[in-house]
Amino acid sequence: MKAIGSGRRLPRSGNAALAAGALIQGVLGIEFLLAGLSKAADSHYLANFKAFVATSPGAHRGPIAPLIQAVVTPHPVLAAWLAEFGELAIGIILLVAALETARRRFAGRVGAELSYEPAVALAGAAAGLGLATISGTIFLLDGGILPTVNPAFAFSSAIPVELMMVPLGLGIAWLELGRFAALRHARIAAR
Repeated sequence: MKAIGSGRRLPRSGNAALAAGALIQGVLGIEFLLAGLSKAADSHYLANFKAFVATSPGAHRGPIAPLIQAVVTPHPVLAAWLAEFGELAIGIILLVAALETARRRFAGRVGAELSYEPAVALAGAAAGLGLATISGTIFLLDGGILPTVNPAFAFSSAIPVELMMVPLGLGIAWLELGRFAALRHARIAAR
């Protein structure tokens, strides 16, 4: 890959925010990669997917019920395949984006600005949006209820993980779009 720009080690979009974003991306990338691989390893995945959708409260009532009934229920094989490979793709992209951001922390040739970085940042933004969409959909399918003060949650999480991942995914998308804009601006300015 051809190095571009002035050879600065850190992207213009900042160090601390990108380092924190890379950590979050890496963890969520591992989560989604493992979820996708688990689906691929499940020999009964299609039957389990159909059962999950059929028994989910959000598939029958709530904001996404019409969409589930019109798209997912009539096409369970396609929907199951999209869920499986969507999670795999999101996991891989988030891991690549996290590693790419971490790579830039090094000095010298290892941390040099490379021509493919804007594309990785844009793919990372799309993966963040995909993460938020899948997580929000699962939350709604489960009949998700917004968090409240509840004594039943005294020894567990008050916010469902799927709901918590929605703003994390949106945050990753925002951070990666900012990184894309900064990297693209640096490339244009270097010409």
